[in-house]
Amino acid sequence: MLKEKLLRVVTSGWTNFRRNSYVSFGTTGVMSLVLLMFLGLIAANFLSGVLVSGLESKVDVSVYFKTDVSDDAIRAVKADLESLNTVRSVQYVSREEALAMFKERHAQDALIQESLAELEVNPLQSSLNIKATDAGQYASIVSFLETNKQRTAIDKINYYENEAVIGRVQRIAQSTQEGGLVATLVLAVIAVLVAFNTIRLTIYNQKSEIEIMRLVGGSNWYIRAPYLVEGSIYGIVAGLLALVVFFIAAASVSPKVALLMPGVSLIGYVSGNAPQIVLLVLVAGVGLGVVSSLIAIRRFLRV
Repeated sequence: MLKEKLLRVVTSGWTNFRRNSYVSFGTTGVMSLVLLMFLGLIAANFLSGVLVSGLESKVDVSVYFKTDVSDDAIRAVKADLESLNTVRSVQYVSREEALAMFKERHAQDALIQESLAELEVNPLQSSLNIKATDAGQYASIVSFLETNKQRTAIDKINYYENEAVIGRVQRIAQSTQEGGLVATLVLAVIAVLVAFNTIRLTIYNQKSEIEIMRLVGGSNWYIRAPYLVEGSIYGIVAGLLALVVFFIAAASVSPKVALLMPGVSLIGYVSGNAPQIVLLVLVAGVGLGVVSSLIAIRRFLRV
């Protein structure tokens, strides 16, 4: 008996969806657009995350030591830094290595090579290049260095030159997250409003049928359930349509993304997370449709 009732409810919901073909087409189209934009936000968050991670990986703090400082003192500072859980890596560059890299970098500049050849003493300093586990940790690392027992051996810390870059990277990450959240909420409201108006029109058009069901003793659940099914169908159809368009778009855009961001595969990310993306979009579509139906039922369906 229950199985038969559920089948009738689903059939009624599908009939409502098919009956209002033009309105259903428009509603599904708008919801598909909303879900497609939601999928676009997922892709944008992935790409911005890769971009921000790339920028953060290029940001570091370099500590330059006075030329008369021994290697043992520098290695002691290196060991102290490596004991911090905020430090990902520390690279030691000796004066000789710094000079060799400088010569290699300016190998085509004859004037610089001649000037270096005339120098009797290596003018470059030993340094430590520090990578933090998170860009927000650099300030604490610098504070640690400034209070280190070997502080007198340090000539310069270039964090203050990089501070603006580090701050910009952090603001990019934060703005991306906040902007994505706001856009998602706005899109959700649009989707709810569109589906809500469609369900409302369906209820108005079926006033006579609702009255008949009341007279023959139809339960509140039996009268309301088809509209919930209708809203779910809008969400499922819209979600499937949005997924098809998104996967095609991701496949076509991915080569262009790879040109701008070498080593980054948008279609690889989408394919690797396809089950989660499909489930997320379908759940989001059904959720939006059901919420819209519930609001419309509560406001316009008196049973």
